Amino acid sequence: MRKRRWGILLIFFIVFLSFPAAYVSAAPELKVTVSAGIDGKVKYGRGAPVSIVIENNGSAFSGDLIVDVQHSYENGVGEVFPIDIGEGESKTISFVIPKMYDFNMYNPNNKSIYLYEGGWKNGKEIAHKGAQQINAAMYHDDTKLMVAFTDNMDRLTSFKGIRTSTTNSTQLINATKISKFPDESVGWETSDIIIVDEYPIADLTKDEQEAMLQYVQSGGMILFGGSDHIAAEAGVFAEFLPIEFNGKTSIEPQVFNEFTSTEGFDQQITMNAGTLRPNAKAIFTSDGNVLVASKEVGRGLVIQTAFSIGDEPLSKATGGSALWMKLLDAAKPSNSQMGGMNYYDNPLESLRWTMGNSNELFPSFKVSAPVIIGIIIAYIVLIIPVLYFILKRKDKREHAWWIIPAIAVSLSIFIFAYGARERIGKAQIQQTAVMEADQSGKLSGYFVESILTNKAGDFVFEAPKETVLSISSPVYYSSFFGVSAMGGTPHKQAILERDATGQKMHVRDIGYWNVSTLYGQSSAEVDGNYSIDLTVANKQLTGTITNNFPFSLKDVAIWSGNKLIAVGDLGPGESKNINETLKTSTLLPKRSIYSMYMGQQPANTDDLKKMRKDSIISYTGEFINNQGSLPAIIGYTDTQLVPVNLSNAKASMDAMTMVIQSFKPTVEFSGEFSVDPEMMEMTMISDVNKHEAYYSGYQNNMYYFDEQVYVQTWKLPEEMRAKKFKWKSLEISGIQNSMYSVSVWNEQTEEFEKLEEGKRVTLDSVGQYLSKEGEVKLRLDFVNQNGTEALAPQVRLNGEVTP
Repeated sequence: MRKRRWGILLIFFIVFLSFPAAYVSAAPELKVTVSAGIDGKVKYGRGAPVSIVIENNGSAFSGDLIVDVQHSYENGVGEVFPIDIGEGESKTISFVIPKMYDFNMYNPNNKSIYLYEGGWKNGKEIAHKGAQQINAAMYHDDTKLMVAFTDNMDRLTSFKGIRTSTTNSTQLINATKISKFPDESVGWETSDIIIVDEYPIADLTKDEQEAMLQYVQSGGMILFGGSDHIAAEAGVFAEFLPIEFNGKTSIEPQVFNEFTSTEGFDQQITMNAGTLRPNAKAIFTSDGNVLVASKEVGRGLVIQTAFSIGDEPLSKATGGSALWMKLLDAAKPSNSQMGGMNYYDNPLESLRWTMGNSNELFPSFKVSAPVIIGIIIAYIVLIIPVLYFILKRKDKREHAWWIIPAIAVSLSIFIFAYGARERIGKAQIQQTAVMEADQSGKLSGYFVESILTNKAGDFVFEAPKETVLSISSPVYYSSFFGVSAMGGTPHKQAILERDATGQKMHVRDIGYWNVSTLYGQSSAEVDGNYSIDLTVANKQLTGTITNNFPFSLKDVAIWSGNKLIAVGDLGPGESKNINETLKTSTLLPKRSIYSMYMGQQPANTDDLKKMRKDSIISYTGEFINNQGSLPAIIGYTDTQLVPVNLSNAKASMDAMTMVIQSFKPTVEFSGEFSVDPEMMEMTMISDVNKHEAYYSGYQNNMYYFDEQVYVQTWKLPEEMRAKKFKWKSLEISGIQNSMYSVSVWNEQTEEFEKLEEGKRVTLDSVGQYLSKEGEVKLRLDFVNQNGTEALAPQVRLNGEVTP
């Protein structure tokens, strides 16, 4: 009997031990595979598509996939994707990361992909096999990535290996390798240029075409080759094509040889005859025939050739690469912000310490010193003489022991309630933004939005689909021992949920009366712009500025160089006449007023509104169309233009937005004049790797050079390139002979000519050094090959208007 009992107990014990094993065997077994970018390639600091495949070899899984996405070194968010995967099934999640960075390069074991069974709110994280983070081949701006839509990549061999003035190499990517085309514009940002070779873009879905168009409007480029069916193939781009075809013609090879300065073309090339459409610009013409033209669309460019880019004999010509190099250098959007970012000039990163710092200061933080002092004085007067007199008169002095503490407590409560009156009822939100207007009526730019809470907990913000939302989430921080360690995971601080209508950001665990700030990039469709009619003649600026926006603008000003010319306030539809005397012959390209590179920052002030305005100026000077060559009109509105709103609590909103728009003034030259350095475009590109030198130090023209040879190019303002002037002298100043030697490009000998040593050199034969495109090129050969800081040379042209 006893043996039987022990046998039953043994059976129960074995069965009991088997339950955990059965439970484990029934758990989900998930494996993750990741592909990112276009054909596995992404541009540093740009958006890119991502595809994640999850395979389940265990029991059914229901929960959330979370991907920690870093938008910059210190900003990020956790994106959540609800998933249900049955046993033996797989799921594919496709989305777009708005900014790609390789922040795992110092820690290859860093984890950024998480799976939560039961959901991120109440579920638990489970381990998975396969990819733990998102990896891709990262390229900087010295490499140009070109995505080609073509039925045969062999037709585009002439694009392979070409170099432009700002890139060292190119990568040609076959669009047919893309499994799913991005349906968000930022997904195309990996591409520097999209090439369409007789391919029906119209066959893409409506969302995919619209995403591609928005990519171009945001500063991208698309090239359409000549095709007999271009109107049908171009889809949404049909209305933006710059050439109207009307027949056939042939062009002699010598035309292409002269354009490319080669002998690489030896056969006639058949092409479509055509004329320029309105607002289009010819890039390459011959005897009245438009061979290549472009049209600005927003801040981007649509380029079109009248000839097929893949047909023979052009595709097989040895001069084909030279042709595309010349065309891509000539075809550049005048107002583009597209480009990869270094750590030093990442707009999202810089939002924190420019607009972010001032936006986190709420008026309710300020305590009125006169009121507090008055209360204290009143308290002293009330307690000592008044209370004593009253109690003595009523012979109730023994009650002072409870009256005095009661008055003190009451006054303390009053002071607390007075100081916290704005914080108790509801949360407060401040939004500071800068939005750039284009001719299509679209506003786009960057913003910060800070919340001062009136309770602790999670706060949910809603925004449209295309808005980039981020929160401070440092990748690394300095430990007590001075060693860099991993910072917090982004999804522990903020979760981003997307759906067909938009997105929600859950900012997690904000403390009571704490401040938390969102950073981002957004756009808005607005029916309006600045109407600008300004003329400069004999250093006198005259004309009108009209506010065509549906909201009022305050403190409107003309931003010329590093100065603001005040215009005043403008209501909707209101105009102001301008009559100002300038120090230069034209308005200057917008330059930084407060510069992080030159140590200039807005002064501290008790005026919080002014602090926010100064911070917008500081940020805009560095990051909004900073490479542009135009002046701008700015104005401020308290209308909320960035559609990011709190959805799960009541809050007051205080919005301040700068609306900025670049423009080209009409310039009338007469008599003698000088073209100062500030009036010209200037680029400084290394000769080998095509890296651009960047500002360093506190002087306006101090740069850091990390290669031995740089080519500095000065370009006349566009309004001066088409006019005829008698140039008298070319002055080159600010030369640091101890750092580098300077040579100037001679257009006649087609060689760099070394200048005599000296801080300032004057050349009289300007025609030898000024190209037909209005450029002067200097070559800087540095003595130190390991990198150095130095002042860059400055160029000034002196001339007069010819009769």
